[in-house]
Amino acid sequence: MKHHPSRPASCAIPAPARPGPWTVRLGILVMTLCVPMLARTAEPQGPCPFFDAAVVKKIFPNSTNEAVFKRRDKPFPSCTYIWNAKKKATMEMAGRQVQVPSEGRLTLTEVATRSEAKDWERVLMGYKNQQLIPVPALGQYAVWSDKRRQLSFIARGYVFHVAVEDADQPDAQQKNAMAVAAELVRTH
Repeated sequence: MKHHPSRPASCAIPAPARPGPWTVRLGILVMTLCVPMLARTAEPQGPCPFFDAAVVKKIFPNSTNEAVFKRRDKPFPSCTYIWNAKKKATMEMAGRQVQVPSEGRLTLTEVATRSEAKDWERVLMGYKNQQLIPVPALGQYAVWSDKRRQLSFIARGYVFHVAVEDADQPDAQQKNAMAVAAELVRTH
């Protein structure tokens, strides 16, 4: 023990113990196993870690390289692609009809399931008072909402929501959502 001259001997501070050889080995093992995992999570896996942006360009041909991308991890991982549509929208401003740029938007959300039946009940609660169209091609847990322009389904242990708004292809939004869903099922 070290004794400080201005303190009584009963207040002596014990010297720190040196780590034993097993402690050093354990620390090296932890660093060896954990550092690669930390490095992997620190690197972004592209704009959307669960969906390839190239598919957006294929399904939505009017999307351009200037498309804006937004990623959100909370409350659930989601990716949104926004692009300028070729079609112009008409709005009333100050009593006049004005042409404004339209946009295309694709939002994808991925949530791991714990219990498919319970998770599906929770999904359907979010669609209160809406007419839902079953989508049997994606299984028993799949619906399309015309009001939200959104496809919700469970596949391979995940709940997916695919929301589509595309001013250039307003009549093809459900078809395009199905193409995105097919890619999500294929790649998961």
